[in-house]
Amino acid sequence: MLTAAASVGAHIIGWADDWEVSGATDPVTRPSLGPWLRDETRPYDGLVAAAVDRLGRNVVDCLNTGYKMRDEKKMLVTYGHDGAWNLDDPADENRFTMEAWGAQMGLRAIQRRNRDATVKTRAVGRPKGKPSYGFQYVRKVMGGKIDQVELHPRASEVLRNVARRILADPDNVTCSSEAARLNRAGELSPADHLAVMYGKPTGGRPWSPQSLKNILLSEATLGYLMHRNKPVLGRGDGHPVRLCEGLWDRATHEALRSAILSRKAPWTRRSNREYLVSRRGLGGRPVFAPRMADVLDIRSP
Repeated sequence: MLTAAASVGAHIIGWADDWEVSGATDPVTRPSLGPWLRDETRPYDGLVAAAVDRLGRNVVDCLNTGYKMRDEKKMLVTYGHDGAWNLDDPADENRFTMEAWGAQMGLRAIQRRNRDATVKTRAVGRPKGKPSYGFQYVRKVMGGKIDQVELHPRASEVLRNVARRILADPDNVTCSSEAARLNRAGELSPADHLAVMYGKPTGGRPWSPQSLKNILLSEATLGYLMHRNKPVLGRGDGHPVRLCEGLWDRATHEALRSAILSRKAPWTRRSNREYLVSRRGLGGRPVFAPRMADVLDIRSP
């Protein structure tokens, strides 16, 4: 990019390093590049990239960024193209569009390979993706295939303790109270726990009652290989594929599920005042509109 910038007599005043963000993400929403495209940073005269596919991984995103630079009279430079792009010139516009199309085709090929690899891995009973909270992957070679799945010493004990507390007093101990307790104790949330496992900084994200409830109710806690929140069944016997020992047995899972799902709220929130709304019927179905509707004189067709 330094060579590309120098070729048009420009110098770089800032970098947008979105290394952990997928190229398929809309450029305007990227953490580093987005503020520049939304004009929330210092003034600049143009944008330089290593290639068109660094601007976006589909035709729409690339063209939106390119036309934004053109409409604002800013330069758009990529390595391998002589000078700045001139999207008012048909030849340059066609070449830019073709390179954007190539970026999109490359993304589709990557997505197809990933899907095929996931199906193949699942068919042989091996996990792929992120481990469920309470478990960890073990690799003999760094960056290699997953050799086995084990219980995470700390996270598994956290979940087992939560389960014991709920089963011991299901009327008073809930997912909400346990999530609050874990937050007070400074226990890492699933997202932050996963970040620490892979050497990434934590975001300070708290436990939420719904995420804790989903974890406790999932059959992943039984050590099963999961796909779309359901256990993967073996081709031979039709039984769920087990990756390792579970956090608890089936009987405990069913008891925990019953304790969580059968609990009813002890009270119902009610308002102590009336809300000013008017009901109008359109096509036989009731709709609600604020009282202002009377002022606007909304009539049924």
